[in-house]
Amino acid sequence: MTRHLQHARTAGLGVLATAAALTITSCRSDKLLEVQTPDQITLDKVNSAAGAQAQRVAALGNFSTFIGGDVSGSGVGLNVASGMLADEIISARGGTEHIDSRAQNDASFPSSAWTWVGQTSTQIIRAIAALNKYPPAGATKATQIGQLYALQGFTLVITAEIYCNGIPIGTGDDAKLGSTTYSNIELFTKAIPQFDSALATLGAADMNLRYLARVGKARALVDLAKTASLQADLAAAAALVGTGGDGAGSLAVPTDFVYNVEFSKTSIVNAVYDWMVATPNFGPSDREGTNGLDYVSSRDPRIPISRNADGTPKVKAGQDATPIFTTTVYPTGDAPLPLATGIEARLIEAEAALAAGNSVTYLAKVNEPRLAKGYLPLGDPLTPSARQDLLFRERAFWFYLTAHRVGDLRRLIRVYGRNAETVFPTGAYFKGGAYGTDVNLKPSQAEQNNPNWKACTDRNA
Repeated sequence: MTRHLQHARTAGLGVLATAAALTITSCRSDKLLEVQTPDQITLDKVNSAAGAQAQRVAALGNFSTFIGGDVSGSGVGLNVASGMLADEIISARGGTEHIDSRAQNDASFPSSAWTWVGQTSTQIIRAIAALNKYPPAGATKATQIGQLYALQGFTLVITAEIYCNGIPIGTGDDAKLGSTTYSNIELFTKAIPQFDSALATLGAADMNLRYLARVGKARALVDLAKTASLQADLAAAAALVGTGGDGAGSLAVPTDFVYNVEFSKTSIVNAVYDWMVATPNFGPSDREGTNGLDYVSSRDPRIPISRNADGTPKVKAGQDATPIFTTTVYPTGDAPLPLATGIEARLIEAEAALAAGNSVTYLAKVNEPRLAKGYLPLGDPLTPSARQDLLFRERAFWFYLTAHRVGDLRRLIRVYGRNAETVFPTGAYFKGGAYGTDVNLKPSQAEQNNPNWKACTDRNA
């Protein structure tokens, strides 16, 4: 079985690092900001209001590809790459076992997902600069710039959650090209002023984008939480998404809030659909490597699985003949991916309550999204460790294949003192050999051509 590309056509060549030309792919990242696919932008038109809009569209498209898109059938988003490292996805495509078995080969597919980290960050910086310079002042301009600041914050947070310590991020300055190497903590810290800039720029009417920035900043604060100051650190994150978190009198982020990253059936295709539904290269995991969660056998409605008439999961042969299941969590090429939600806000509040020893509020916050969706509430597991397990299980099922899981597993190690071999898949690897020890990804081998970077500082959680 071979990889087919017929449904993943590109609308352009991407954004060239030299900024010699811009060819923009169509993407819509918020329903308020729908745009049409523009024609190729020549140099004489870049430095204009129209050129600024083209760069904005490029930035939105890059972000979609970065987190979960596939352009021309040639790559995967970080939700797929990190899902393989964690317990969300198993390999059914020869040559991808290295990430699935926690022993990444940085010269092999899908390490190319790294390409979109730098390209996305750089293009957002360029787009913000162009929008600040060319279009006339007004509410639309503020909305567009504020959205990009928030997405830049998410770019830094997601990258830091998934990649090793000590990774290079480009300056985005065409007059002085270069990169700076950052630790994970430095990237989380660097993300916070991006979210602050979003909130300072967005207007009062941009409520959904303000919720986006608040959830993003809270996520960064959760990632920065330390064991010694866990209660205070998580309380600060919870305060951001609760009542008053956007200033006096502001509302809590609603539980039903969703900010979707959107895709297209003909340009930037949802990579999970492309690689796991349209073509069976990967499959949803089930109790992978001893520690993996029961994403299939639990029959949880949050992770729909294709099933036979008798309710058993359908099995098909993967690209390398590995038997796999199919998840329809993203059933079409243009299925949106939730980047930030009110559900995440509630679970941040639940984690803060747990750190404070308030089991009543903890359980109420865990159950609030379940009740809103019509699911049965969960009972109190009674012990601190079991409550942690339940919280992170709920996060795993609510945020399946949204580029959250590796960050959560690393937090269980870094903040809650779990051993890596008790949270990541471990033991005998189902395709032969044994799982390795990776708890994060490293940049692709091509990054070693960067004169300012040669290797990760460390591979610690």
